[in-house]
Amino acid sequence: MKLIKFLSVTVASIALAVMTSNLQAESCCVKAKAGGKDCDHKCCVSARKESKTCEKCQKDASCCDKAIAKGKNCEHPCCVDAKKEKKACEKCNKKKDA
Repeated sequence: MKLIKFLSVTVASIALAVMTSNLQAESCCVKAKAGGKDCDHKCCVSARKESKTCEKCQKDASCCDKAIAKGKNCEHPCCVDAKKEKKACEKCNKKKDA
């Protein structure tokens, strides 16, 4: 009986972790830029050198991702306001539905 409870809790914990990790649509580059840095993932660094978005980390690239790839800041008013608050724009970097 203890084994069944343990397995149930473990499976539920793993499911919860997977679901919450998939809720974040903002990419690593957007998160880093909001914090005033550049993403240091090797794949993102090499993509930025080529003025491209990283195919691994930015499958659904937002306007912010595309601007970062070009070495610019996104000029949408909502993104500019979010950057002032050191946040990612929630309108353009929406959370995915579970």
